[in-house]
Amino acid sequence: MHIIILFGMLIFFAPIAYSDILPEQGGHEELTSPTDNWFMDVSSRGSYLYDSANGDMLGLLAPTRPSIAVSRSRGEVYTPESFFERRYRGKREDVIIVHDIKTLSPLAEIDVPDKIASVFSQKIIKLLNNNRHLIVYNQVPAQSISVVDVENRKFITEISTPGCAMTLPVNQSDFLMICMDGTLQLMRLNDDGRESTRIRSQKFFSVEDDAVFDHVARTDNGWLLISHSGLAYDVSVEDANISISQSWSLLDDEDAEEKWRPGGGDLISAHQQYNLTYILMHQGDIDTHHQSGNEIWIFDVKKHKRVMRYPLDKPWQDILVLQGENPKLISYTDDGELKIYNALKMTLERTISDPGPHGILQRF
Repeated sequence: MHIIILFGMLIFFAPIAYSDILPEQGGHEELTSPTDNWFMDVSSRGSYLYDSANGDMLGLLAPTRPSIAVSRSRGEVYTPESFFERRYRGKREDVIIVHDIKTLSPLAEIDVPDKIASVFSQKIIKLLNNNRHLIVYNQVPAQSISVVDVENRKFITEISTPGCAMTLPVNQSDFLMICMDGTLQLMRLNDDGRESTRIRSQKFFSVEDDAVFDHVARTDNGWLLISHSGLAYDVSVEDANISISQSWSLLDDEDAEEKWRPGGGDLISAHQQYNLTYILMHQGDIDTHHQSGNEIWIFDVKKHKRVMRYPLDKPWQDILVLQGENPKLISYTDDGELKIYNALKMTLERTISDPGPHGILQRF
């Protein structure tokens, strides 16, 4: 009897209790304007936006490929995406998704050829220096570049680039590519985003004997390329002229004898204002270029001189140097920690012990 009475009372009062609960309000919390302290850990399983000044996680994107392009002036973020009718198979549709930089919410989609390269790299897409044309690297397996006008939200053209990969923006609407014959290729675009001319450099490295990494560092006037053995090349472009310096070595005689060499994932990053380049180094034989770094070597790229060696307490796989007056160095260790350093003093400021799925470290 008591159970029946109690059950009846619950039924009687239940509508009153539920009527006091207010529904949740929808909407998005907006981010502030990005700063030079912001970076993103971009992966196909979730990409996290962090503020290195305090270690806070600010937001989340969910791209299918670990690469983004950011336009602060337009207030937009661009991600390359591929969708299949049956999740992993069926009809494929490739698009560039335009996100609002303040909410990380989608604003628009731009259809592109269904050829976006399925490679684990931050170099799948790049926004050119005119801040209007976005280039997308394709490989199916033929290599090509799709050009997208983000201002008018439209695909412009596909440019065949056999034997050449990477996307290194130069000038206003041009970009360099690294080619398998040991040369660089300069792709020059018209104002409408279509190919104007392409120019090939002289051969400056051997793929068989000492290939250059496809991980590069942007300097104040171009790009720094390094080889597996530790040779460095300064690359710049003025108008239609490709300039490649004589090689200079990251190693002195003692370093070479001790078998130091570059290695890791994203193993190189630069601060443009201070002309400093940071490189992960390890001791190993030839073909150990994927081995994580045991030291960070810091170089003055104007003087071609090492200014610091920093031993690591545990191996690092990836590094990223942020820009600004007080730059941070972000590292990803082999045991899954994100570490944030003062990049000029190499002093540890904070550690993020469980950052989520690791992908590619990128400036935001």
